[in-house]
Amino acid sequence: MSVVVPTLDEAEILPFTLERVRRALPAGGEVVVADGGSTDGTLEIASALARVVRAPRGRGRQMNAGAAEARGACLVFLHADCWPEPGALEEACGRLADPRIAAVAFPQRLEGERWIYRWIERAADLRVRWLHSVYGDSGLALRRETFRRIGGYPDLPLFEDLGISKRLRRAGGRLELARSPLHVSTRRWEREGPVRRTLSNWLLTIRYKAGADPESLAHDYGKG
Repeated sequence: MSVVVPTLDEAEILPFTLERVRRALPAGGEVVVADGGSTDGTLEIASALARVVRAPRGRGRQMNAGAAEARGACLVFLHADCWPEPGALEEACGRLADPRIAAVAFPQRLEGERWIYRWIERAADLRVRWLHSVYGDSGLALRRETFRRIGGYPDLPLFEDLGISKRLRRAGGRLELARSPLHVSTRRWEREGPVRRTLSNWLLTIRYKAGADPESLAHDYGKG
């Protein structure tokens, strides 16, 4: 098993995340940090806790670079502010023993007490079950052979997660939700306000599906 974590200036949260990923990692597993040019000490932190791969900036490119260097037959992609519970990684990769299952995502557990976070969690889980679309903060586990067959993540500055979801749907096989949750930091929602951030995400998704320029979407997302 290989867990791939893309980073860009994540020195503040990365030690917390990597320690919890390592605790959840089965024997023989590895953590690969794919860095896109951090300047804040992320590389030093990552080097002490994981194997580091340098890549061109962009989550899709970074995760593809990390996957290319990963050794595991099961690839698990996690954002730098998401961490699994013990047993979650093993469960997800174990589900892939069923050839009918193409990929597995995790139920979200947002680290906040506001009511809106429970609603966001529910919406994210239903999106996986009904629409077979996964945002990056739900994580993604799939077989290495499947990842290679579909061409990995598309080279997009934003929504690479929806891009790979589309590739998985076209390739066939089920996208399922694990039982074990993935904990997600609420740092961006808290910084911008949960309602504002959620509405902004919806609008960006609608624009993406309507064919808007990915560079423009990435620029607008970064302003949030």
